[in-house]
Amino acid sequence: MARDFRKMARELRVLTPPVWPVRVRRMKLPADTEGDCALVTPKGKPPYYIIRVSTALSEAAQLHVLLHEWAHALSWGSDSHRIRNHGPEWGIAMSRIWQAVLED
Repeated sequence: MARDFRKMARELRVLTPPVWPVRVRRMKLPADTEGDCALVTPKGKPPYYIIRVSTALSEAAQLHVLLHEWAHALSWGSDSHRIRNHGPEWGIAMSRIWQAVLED
């Protein structure tokens, strides 16, 4: 997986778009956090997902975390509070990402 992080995020947006837009940020996170995904619902504005990826990780690990967290955004849809974090919906989303982005 020799792809640039930003290029991968652009490909994900085009090939596997979630229900709402996704903002991706690489940043310093607590030592026990490689990355996370959250649905942000600002008052009076449309919702969006925020994916944060730890800058402490190698480039390859950052890409893996991006894919993992993108699968959360893709699987949550409008019922994010009802979807198990790594349940069947997440697995299907990960499969869709794999087919769209990683298979040649």
